[in-house]
Amino acid sequence: MYHTPITYQTYLSSPDKGKCLLQAIRAYRVSPFFRDGLQASAYFRGENPAIAQKTVLRASKVETTDASGRRRVRTRMKDVVGSRVYSGFFGRFVTQQAQYLLGNGVTLGDPGLKARLGADFDLTLARMGEKALQHGVCWGYWNTDHLEIVEAVRDPCSGFFPLIDEVSGEARMGVQFWQLEARSPLCVRLFEPQGVSMWREEKGQLVPAGDFRPYRLIRRESVLGTELVAEAVRALPLVPFWANEERRSELTPAIRSKIDCYDRILSDFADNLDRANDVYWVLNNFGGTLDDIAEVLETIQRLKAVTSISDGAGGASTAEPHTISVPYEARQAALKLLEKALYQDYMALNMEELTGGSLTNVAIRAACASLDLKANRFEWQAYAFVRGILALLDADTEAVRFTRQTIADESEIIRNIQVMRPDIDRATALRLNPYLQPEEVDGLTGEERTA
Repeated sequence: MYHTPITYQTYLSSPDKGKCLLQAIRAYRVSPFFRDGLQASAYFRGENPAIAQKTVLRASKVETTDASGRRRVRTRMKDVVGSRVYSGFFGRFVTQQAQYLLGNGVTLGDPGLKARLGADFDLTLARMGEKALQHGVCWGYWNTDHLEIVEAVRDPCSGFFPLIDEVSGEARMGVQFWQLEARSPLCVRLFEPQGVSMWREEKGQLVPAGDFRPYRLIRRESVLGTELVAEAVRALPLVPFWANEERRSELTPAIRSKIDCYDRILSDFADNLDRANDVYWVLNNFGGTLDDIAEVLETIQRLKAVTSISDGAGGASTAEPHTISVPYEARQAALKLLEKALYQDYMALNMEELTGGSLTNVAIRAACASLDLKANRFEWQAYAFVRGILALLDADTEAVRFTRQTIADESEIIRNIQVMRPDIDRATALRLNPYLQPEEVDGLTGEERTA
């Protein structure tokens, strides 16, 4: 878990709480964790900070006039913006992993308990999964009766970090900060052990900007069933959703370096194609200066001809136009190797492996084996997060299940159901049918019971 040099004990012992919070926010903004999170967000959006700095060396023409009125043409070399081609590997990988596990939501053994989580819990959970994979962690704030996303890294001016207890290593407080832009006032929402307070930057000082609001998270019905009794929360209502056991972004150096190499090859190839569109001239037996060459080439471009190209040495001078043939076989092979390595390293599913009409469910499961293993590790974190939220509701259950978005040959499943039909009842056959939704199966089995 990342933490700033400002701990929970540091905050408690500080005589100036606002100054202490400002120091913690500044330390977090310059931390490697925050910087890596911003980079991961850029890669997820299909950008590449490394390729965004790419330039190429180009020659330009500079015209001047000397004292005698003669026009002079010079060449000048300068860096210009080249082709910057970005790939979307990281966004594709993160979306695939998050939706594969969380796309169908979470199932709890007690339907009433699931209803207490709110109607949007599954959608919020899936969005949190994507944020966690990008940044390494995403925090969930249980606000009375619904879940709110608290991103560790939102933009260069906004984010969230915990204040860690030096003894237990647990998050005892949370600091959420944001600005509309760098010149706007800094706003802070401070999650303290007993409630939430708002702070605002004024004249370089962080001062309270509102009343302290205590938590009211657990609600129970009284014995009579008519009165709602509100109880104060017994724990900080912030639960981390980690991306993995290492608690770091899935944009590892192994993945990032390969994406950079892939984008660099594509960008350089685009630059070469752009240069290959131009004709270049080979001036044979020409003894002129660069300025003379620039003047000759300008004459050729303007008149499409030149009367004499001679350096006075007596030999004939010629000008031959040539074009560039851009090699692509080596680049194409490198791109394919990098793409394969990216899918292998991230353990993602390449849909090109599933093309063809003769794939069986066994072949499909074999192709999805790496993704299943990756989803298993991610499911550990999702399971721990959901149980952490349930603990805030004073509910303890291990019946937490995730239904993955599997790929299968549904016609083969139907054939297998027909083969098994003598050994299973109709209700089981209906539940196995991929074309029927659970509520449709319940309706059909209900009709059977009433008949």
